[in-house]
Amino acid sequence: MGPDERRRLFEQARERSTRQQTWAEADRLWVRVVEAYREAVREPGRAAREDQQQLARALWRHSMLLSARGRAADAMAPGGEAVVVFERVYDAVAAEFASVLATPRDEALAELITALVDLAEVSFAAGQPATRRDLLERAVTVGLTCAGEPPSAGPRTREAMGTAYHNQAVALLHRHLTRPSSAEGAQEAALAASRACELRQGLLDMTRPLSFWEMANTYGVYAQCLVLIGDLDRAAIVLSMGNRFVETLGPAAAEPAQKLRIATEMLAREKGTTGSRRWGWRR
Repeated sequence: MGPDERRRLFEQARERSTRQQTWAEADRLWVRVVEAYREAVREPGRAAREDQQQLARALWRHSMLLSARGRAADAMAPGGEAVVVFERVYDAVAAEFASVLATPRDEALAELITALVDLAEVSFAAGQPATRRDLLERAVTVGLTCAGEPPSAGPRTREAMGTAYHNQAVALLHRHLTRPSSAEGAQEAALAASRACELRQGLLDMTRPLSFWEMANTYGVYAQCLVLIGDLDRAAIVLSMGNRFVETLGPAAAEPAQKLRIATEMLAREKGTTGSRRWGWRR
């Protein structure tokens, strides 16, 4: 299969993946796409970077599709292979571009971090919450190791790191709520959410409504974490900021709005409990 035919097949699979009614066809197409790019990179002297990238992207997209179809356990293998290939691509790009701000290196690192984050969520859907946390920690570590602290990274990497920290906060919050062993769990979740907030605040863009949705979503998680660690004043401030975003976004902000409602209820309960303790009221 020639390069043009591979690209056409990739686009067909991607397009079929956008509609639930054609997911079964997309599934079959991704199998063909992956095999076509595997053949391409196996050819002696033909392991072009574009073919490596397309193989990684096809594996990643197939993994996402399998998970969306309720087959998270089956999605783990292509998702894991995608990470391996993305790592190979990034190493090659980093050897060519010394600056982490160079667009090819920024994009390659962002794709690697995103693949790790998405594989983490697939593992959670497959009933492996510990693997999810490990993969998210790995995603954050990869970003910090390869690009340094997020402010010094390229825009695509900062965006990917914002998602990694947000998802890490969600995973740590879930562990704390389901297995509350100590206060450190909530503190760790709050720290990750704080870092996600810092990154996403710097990425707000009026031309990209998704950036405002992501910011509101992280505020909802951060507010919950702040209530759990007893920082009620800051939780109230974060809730106010998050609700302003939700009001601006309207119906599209249903998911962030739900997180913020949960945080509001948690804050009200905690304030009520604190007041009862302070004045000796009996409930």
